[in-house]
Amino acid sequence: MNYISLIFLFIISVFTFSSCSTDVDVNGEYQEIPVVYCVLDQSQDFQYVTVNKSFLGPVPASQMAQISDSLFFENVTVKLHEILNNNISRSWTFDEVDTIPKPEGYFANDKNIVYVGSPDLNAEATYRLEVIINGGEHTITAETELIYGVHIKVPNTYVPSIDITNYSADFPYQYYNGSNGKVFQMTVTFNYLEVIDGDTIEQMISIPWSQNKTYSTSEIASEVDGKFSVTAFYNLLIANIEPAESNVVRLVKMPNSVEFSLAAVYENYATYMDVTSPSSGIVQEKPSYTNLTGGYGLFASRFNTTVVKPLGGRTLDSISRGIYTSELGFAGRYDYYYQGWY
Repeated sequence: MNYISLIFLFIISVFTFSSCSTDVDVNGEYQEIPVVYCVLDQSQDFQYVTVNKSFLGPVPASQMAQISDSLFFENVTVKLHEILNNNISRSWTFDEVDTIPKPEGYFANDKNIVYVGSPDLNAEATYRLEVIINGGEHTITAETELIYGVHIKVPNTYVPSIDITNYSADFPYQYYNGSNGKVFQMTVTFNYLEVIDGDTIEQMISIPWSQNKTYSTSEIASEVDGKFSVTAFYNLLIANIEPAESNVVRLVKMPNSVEFSLAAVYENYATYMDVTSPSSGIVQEKPSYTNLTGGYGLFASRFNTTVVKPLGGRTLDSISRGIYTSELGFAGRYDYYYQGWY
């Protein structure tokens, strides 16, 4: 599950001075501010919403972050409304779950409350998120459209295999950017197996390789061409795979040798990424971004699609015996594992 990491916001009150005292009160009155994140993805079966609270307290933030009860509201209702022709056509109430583990880190992870739903999303509709906290003490709303019509054209799903062999050339890919997507990124992932001392248990190892982002500036859907250097592909393998020991045999995973995964995100998601990315300039402070009413956070959409292809026999030979990767211990194309494919 791909969902956005939570941002813990802290509010600092204005310093108050008086003529008869030099004390500084930095804590002001206690406030709870909702922080909500949801990214709809109709390519997935389930949608997720996180609802947390930020606040100012009398102890260091590093201590407050370790108390899980301080991060969640007691009474939360999460609803998703489908809007067609300016009217709500359908609504879903999301379920509260605490079964998705949270990685160790700065924040407490003894519980992780997430709101989960499985709405049947309609690409032609607009969606409104509504979060009601403590019976209406806080109401957070936002709207987003969906991304649709995005698909990978090259490699073609009907081509039985692909070859990446010409060291002096580029390997092309192509996709259709559909509607409402603003930022796109292709990730090429190479999958292989290791057989150690004859152990035939399959443990796939993946090497992801993110390509450059592309931006759509037009409302008209179009075909987008991309490419990567074949030599760079082989250098990727060299950089991520150690030369093989004598007891190790490596195999290109069949039929899932290479995955072409395209991610597309909506405009407000793209803005959020730009605003929250690390600053590369002298001024390190960056403005906060939210598209919610009544709280902070993000409600957006994205779309993911993947084409998986086996590598052809010529590429298996290049990986096994070629000038770049012959020391990595990959079996040749006539290995027993590849029977049935070549």
